Amino acid sequence: MTLDYSKKKPVVFPYKLHDIVISGKLERVLRPMALVGVKKENFKMNALIDSGSDRTISFLDPFGYQLGVGDELEGEPDELRGLTGTEKAFPKHVDIWIGEHRLNIPIFWITRPFKINEDYEMILGRKIIFDNFDVLFRQKEKKVYFYKQ
Repeated sequence: MTLDYSKKKPVVFPYKLHDIVISGKLERVLRPMALVGVKKENFKMNALIDSGSDRTISFLDPFGYQLGVGDELEGEPDELRGLTGTEKAFPKHVDIWIGEHRLNIPIFWITRPFKINEDYEMILGRKIIFDNFDVLFRQKEKKVYFYKQ
């Protein structure tokens, strides 16, 4: 099977340099990042594009509260497990925009506060997003291409 994207216009995002704490040291790293609209098209968040994550996650404090998501949460938070340990998070379906494309996806809102040098504002996981886009990572070009399916 040959994939032909010549007739499709992708949404393109660059890799960006980030200062982040790794093993107790502040390091500058290059990561594939997307600028996505959340809940309303003009509220933009920087999101790590993570093909290894099933879920999309962000932080209730401050981002969920800024968007009014905290007022809508009910019940007990779910437990999420990842490479860095376990976190408690509330799932809530929210509209996001990738370029001009709107998707309604579950975002898991982590209950602990966001740490600027340790966390990403958002992590874009595969669920729903990768079902709606072919996502092409071009490490050498330092770009990620989202082709709408």
